[in-house]
Amino acid sequence: MCSRVEQAWRWCAPRADAVAAAVLTVGAAVSLGVGGLFGSPLTLLSSVALLVFVALVSVRRRHPVVVAAASGGILLLPSFILRGTDVYVGSVALTTLGLAAVFLYAYALGSDSPWGFSLVGLIPLSVGVASATAAFNPLVGMVTVGPWLAGLLVASRRRVAAELEGLALELELERELFSAESVRYERARIARELHDIVAHSVSLIVVQAGAGERLAMVDPESAAESFDSISEAARQAEVEIKRLTELLGTSHSASPLTGLRIVGELVNRAQASGLRVLCHFRGQVDGLSEQSTEASYRLVQEALTNAMKHASGAPITVTVRGRDDDVQIEVVNGPARADRSGLEGLGGGHGLTGMRERIAGCGGTFAAGPTSERGWRVSASLPRHLRFGAVPVER
Repeated sequence: MCSRVEQAWRWCAPRADAVAAAVLTVGAAVSLGVGGLFGSPLTLLSSVALLVFVALVSVRRRHPVVVAAASGGILLLPSFILRGTDVYVGSVALTTLGLAAVFLYAYALGSDSPWGFSLVGLIPLSVGVASATAAFNPLVGMVTVGPWLAGLLVASRRRVAAELEGLALELELERELFSAESVRYERARIARELHDIVAHSVSLIVVQAGAGERLAMVDPESAAESFDSISEAARQAEVEIKRLTELLGTSHSASPLTGLRIVGELVNRAQASGLRVLCHFRGQVDGLSEQSTEASYRLVQEALTNAMKHASGAPITVTVRGRDDDVQIEVVNGPARADRSGLEGLGGGHGLTGMRERIAGCGGTFAAGPTSERGWRVSASLPRHLRFGAVPVER
């Protein structure tokens, strides 16, 4: 039953004006015929004008101003045709049909044309309705101005609905763009994590492999230690990749870092692989968030990797200094003291960018640049509590 009603409504909705015009015209014709108003030439002319008046309902939405002005002109015909007024007001049925048509014309003026332009049609329509009445009648305002105001209100609501729909489409587009940007950001973050893990471990492996190759024939025991360091670097890379996988698979870290002392463990592994690196902890260095601890660890890891790549054989000093509101981390290496490491081509050249983004994401400041001794310094300051909003980043 509901489906039939819906089908009927879909068929009638676009044809509503034509159906209304047909009903009004047929009703007016029957009333005129019953009243014998087709008998004389004068009443015949007024009767035909009345039929045209109601038939114009079929085009009221397409040309609301023109139709309203023409309808007002038709209603003025009794002023020029004898006994014409009797045609319009002498029958209750005709009066009702005429008022219904006037209501529809006035409503279309308000709802389907600009309000200023609609006055061009409303004024002649009101004058025509007033001329068709024998004396002053407040009904004139009710069937003209009232529907016109209602049409203006509906048009206003329609515009608001269209604007809201446009805003909804914009929000949906922004949501899709935000989702795409989030995916891109997450991919970049994962790539950065893998870069930090793999680049550091591969650099250690390459350094130790080169050392082991040189020592194999001269000092087999030292060569064996180099190969042990290679195994340790590979195992550590496996552990960190596994941890990254666990982190990506859950909403929280499955094996959280245990404070900045993890930096000391990283330095110990680097020392065991033959790097000349020292680590100093000064002051209270605990109290950082897990995100800041992760960023600190990756900062030191990337700085050590860069030192191995670009300053082969240079001494490296890692300093972690706790202050009242933040923790400062500094990695300084001297100038290169050996031949090229062969690692310069490894990585994508985004190490400093990745470090800067990590530190900025924690609300800290980051700086990197050469030292006066032709070495390189990387430093960061991380707040003990995450800051939200604008993040200052030193360049």
